[in-house]
Amino acid sequence: MEDSKLKAAIHPLCALALLAIAVVPVSADVLYTDGSFDPVPQTYSITSGEAVSDSFILSLASTVTGVAFDVWTLDGDSVTSVQWSIGTTPGGDLYGGTAITADTLGTIYKDYTDDNDSFSTGNLSLAAGTYYLTLQNASTSLGSAGWDQNDGPSSSWTSEGGSFSYVGDAESFEVLGTDTPEPRYGTLLGMAVVGLIWSKRGQAREQA
Repeated sequence: MEDSKLKAAIHPLCALALLAIAVVPVSADVLYTDGSFDPVPQTYSITSGEAVSDSFILSLASTVTGVAFDVWTLDGDSVTSVQWSIGTTPGGDLYGGTAITADTLGTIYKDYTDDNDSFSTGNLSLAAGTYYLTLQNASTSLGSAGWDQNDGPSSSWTSEGGSFSYVGDAESFEVLGTDTPEPRYGTLLGMAVVGLIWSKRGQAREQA
């Protein structure tokens, strides 16, 4: 009688554990930030064959889903697309492509406008480590765009069509995504598996 009650209780517990696994929340976070933008235009060009590559660190294995960055253009202009890549060396292209950017008007300084632009990278699975975000070939109506220099913690490299050279003055950007699922996922999965095995063994004893 007690065995029957125990087995009857196991099934709901398994179901609850599996349900809890299914509803572990996943939300986009800032995985890395190089700090806020500089309200006075200091930039490195990402048009006319010039490229900028900034380092960033992921402390945990993560899924990168997007990038946000600050860019200065002539007043009234904006960036509509940008070529990007993420790799393990300056200018490296482990992943990359050309993305349409969404922008939010920021600061106006004399004849220049700072926009906070963002784009989706798709779901990129990256191990913990140091990577480089490279931006280039930004498309604008007036043909000029500069990635905002803010002297954040990243290291920065630039290129004018050839190899990359270290310049040190980092730019403002954020890497967006989600960390590896929390350990409780494995705990809940283990609970569910153990419960199912226990239940099956009880059924086997009854049939024997």
